[in-house]
Amino acid sequence: MTEFAVGQRWLSENETELGLGMVQSVDHRLVTIFYPANEEQRTYAKNNAPLSRKSFEVGDSIETLHGEQLIVESVEPLNDILVYMAKDEASGDIVPVPETQLSYHLQLNKASDRLFSGQIDSKRWFELRHAAMKAKERQQRSEVTGLQGARVDLIGHQLYIASEVGSRYAPRVLLADEVGLGKTIEAGLIIHQQLINHRAHRVLIVVPQPLVNQWFVEMIRRFNLHFSIFDQERIESLTSMEDLALGEDVDLDQLELENPYLSEQLVLCSSEFLAECDLNLITQGEWDLLVVDEAHHLEWHPENPGKDYLRVQAISENTPGLLLLSATPEQLGQDSHFARLRLLDPDRFHSLEAFKEEQNSYQPIAELANQVIEQESWDSDLKKSLKKYIDDIEIDESNREDIIGELIDRNGTGRVLYRNTRKHIKGFPKRKVIPHPVAPCDKYFDDVGENLEETINYLLHPETQYTDESWLQFDPRIEWLKDFLKQNRDKKILIICAHKDTAIALDLHCRFKLGVNCCTFHEDMDLISRDRAAAHFADSEDGAQAMFCSEIGSEGRNFQFSHQLVLMDLPVNPDLLEQRIGRLDRIGQKHDIEIHVPFMQKSAQEVIFNWYHQGMNAFEKTNAAGAAIYAKTKASLFEALLGYQKVETQKTLVENTQQITAEINKSMESGRDRLLEMASFDQTAADELVERVAERDSLAPRSFMESCWDRFGVNLEEHSEKSYVVTPGDHMFIGSFPALPEDGVTVTYDRQTALSRDDIQFLSWEHPMVSGAVEMVLSEDKGNACVCILKNKAIKAGTLLMEVLYHVECVAPKYLQAQRFLPFTSIRVLVDVNGNDLAAKVSHEGLSKQCKKLQKNSGRQVLKSEERTLKKMLEKAEIKAKAHSKEILDGVLGKMQHKQKEELNRLLSLQKKNPNIREEEIDFVKSQTELLTRYIGSTDLQLDAVRVIVAV
Repeated sequence: MTEFAVGQRWLSENETELGLGMVQSVDHRLVTIFYPANEEQRTYAKNNAPLSRKSFEVGDSIETLHGEQLIVESVEPLNDILVYMAKDEASGDIVPVPETQLSYHLQLNKASDRLFSGQIDSKRWFELRHAAMKAKERQQRSEVTGLQGARVDLIGHQLYIASEVGSRYAPRVLLADEVGLGKTIEAGLIIHQQLINHRAHRVLIVVPQPLVNQWFVEMIRRFNLHFSIFDQERIESLTSMEDLALGEDVDLDQLELENPYLSEQLVLCSSEFLAECDLNLITQGEWDLLVVDEAHHLEWHPENPGKDYLRVQAISENTPGLLLLSATPEQLGQDSHFARLRLLDPDRFHSLEAFKEEQNSYQPIAELANQVIEQESWDSDLKKSLKKYIDDIEIDESNREDIIGELIDRNGTGRVLYRNTRKHIKGFPKRKVIPHPVAPCDKYFDDVGENLEETINYLLHPETQYTDESWLQFDPRIEWLKDFLKQNRDKKILIICAHKDTAIALDLHCRFKLGVNCCTFHEDMDLISRDRAAAHFADSEDGAQAMFCSEIGSEGRNFQFSHQLVLMDLPVNPDLLEQRIGRLDRIGQKHDIEIHVPFMQKSAQEVIFNWYHQGMNAFEKTNAAGAAIYAKTKASLFEALLGYQKVETQKTLVENTQQITAEINKSMESGRDRLLEMASFDQTAADELVERVAERDSLAPRSFMESCWDRFGVNLEEHSEKSYVVTPGDHMFIGSFPALPEDGVTVTYDRQTALSRDDIQFLSWEHPMVSGAVEMVLSEDKGNACVCILKNKAIKAGTLLMEVLYHVECVAPKYLQAQRFLPFTSIRVLVDVNGNDLAAKVSHEGLSKQCKKLQKNSGRQVLKSEERTLKKMLEKAEIKAKAHSKEILDGVLGKMQHKQKEELNRLLSLQKKNPNIREEEIDFVKSQTELLTRYIGSTDLQLDAVRVIVAV
């Protein structure tokens, strides 16, 4: 095992951009390295750490932390630390320099050393290296970094919110879009963007227990983010003494156990687990971003906050970023809404009474905004009212957009709350319910439950009265289903049942008794089995006609290629019904949705159908008020279900439900904050984002990845139209390829194919396999030294050319996002023996087409015979490249300072109108400007690769 000691200098073989690292701590299993250039820390297992010790030889040039350039005269070990006796050429003094005092900035590339020592590679390796450099450059220059790689539809309002929030430093916001508008996707995009842009590294997601699996799947399938699910069993295994197999006696009382939450970067847990776990440990998890779904369940009262609320508050106080998700932020009352905002910014929202007073003061602004939007021509009273708030814009209809913008800036909860509604967002399909009443069945029983809840369950799902499948022989819904499937053979049909056993029984019956091509999808299937079932259903050629789902069928899977939904039963909870319909009712659905509901007449099934359809129109309209309606009608609903023979009871239930629904919907509509909706969505900006992401899609990494796989020995074969199977080769150049499992993976570069097939991965420039391949190519020495021949009759035989690749990259803490101003920038120089730069006249691609392979022995002979000439050419190339890099750096520095000043002024101006601009954001911009000036100013040109070309 490698011996580490505190203070030693090591390099990361996988992340060379981190610079020179220093051993910070060592124990029996782990070694922790701190990389000062990036302010990053990494912990590795000692027995397989991807590290290489950095040591210098006699004659090497070294740089100290103070910037002194010295020449090594001798090297002496001292307590596992190397001490360099180095000479200051200016004074002639010999000074001892412990390796702890070495500069962390290091010229890592040894392309010239490899070239002149004869360690050369083929032209194809050099070309792959050039392609990787250009890929990294394009990616860092992209204006939609973090948004393009997700497996999601390009939906304007989702991209807009993700772009607005995800680009902030430590965002603290409430995502409150209406049901069906994609809050989970918005949160995922924000998380993805924060991680890719290095604004966050450690993320904790807290969701209700039934949603844990949904979030886990969504994060993997859509964003390639592998969260670890934490529960009590996992915590116990991580803290178990059985893991300490040290082979020697240990004083367990004195052994300090690590915080188990620090073992993973991305953690997902249930709110039920959070309520019982060790609060001190999870609070000390060093999270960068906390995400809480269904945040309206966090109970809060001024005098008595709920336990769940207090626990989220404790974690959020130690976490810079916070995302709260709730579809009903204000419907639960102003007190509850204040409680959510208080978590986001306790300084800003410190008093409930002050908040209510402030909200009342914003009401006139919201009413003005409505008039500005709705009135084509403004009367004098409206203009007079506007002048009270806006004094620097002419109050005229021609300035409508600017005036609305000013009103938005004054919005009470702008920047901390985003809420889109279906009325404000277009693109949803229509919904049509088709009831299918069938004859009642006298073989089911009424009085079968031991309690009320169980009895209701048996009445609504009578097949659960039987422990076998005999009910299939007499249930009248089965005959209807048989005819329906026969009449719709050419359509994809999603069939949802409340219970897993019902779905399985129906699937087996339809497959083996009716000969229908179908499949099941339920909670007892593992992820791979669910993927296979979903893929079988999605296959348009040989796939299943129907899929039978248990309630988990509404867990977030994308089945919008189907527009036929059959509900074999109905849930009591209106939110569950909306989730079922939501599997097909999505933006991007190209057909109207047909919802088929078979139910037995004169039964509880008919009662609940009428309650939903006649009482609240829940099938054909989005039912945002479903939970509130259910709460107010639950008692009468259960009474009607139990007494389903009583027509008057059912009639009263429907009438009362209609009245309650109208009242709640009216209250919700009157409470619509049009100003907030406008602040939550900018159509023009959203359209630009969609266009930019689509443009990045068109520049798919297909060519680069195929070259990469070929060079590294990865197998590639066609799978189906627009998809491919990638598997590890028998003779791979490396031990493993980034993000490539041992049994391979199916991939596509086409977004629509990926959206319709959950089992196929979407390869974009942001996919871990692609970004990992780019970094792998650039971190390897392969391809950075090459000799080849050029066959061109117009060029005299024996002519020497040298193609040199450099890059400029700012080594700075990642949270500063220096790449926004100084992205990885490649510089290509093509010099002849006279030092003329021909790069502008001869492209890399055009030159490579004319270059041919040269045997290594012949190449080494060329290098040996022309070494002096080639070194002079390399010196001239570096002079050209340095002049170019100076122009780049000078321009970047000025542009950065100008942009930062603009952003600071914008925030300061906005803060005067809207107190939701936090002082931390302003301080961050100031600090960021100062640090960026320092880091960009110290950026150096780096040599990447050299290709010597000999004309023949």
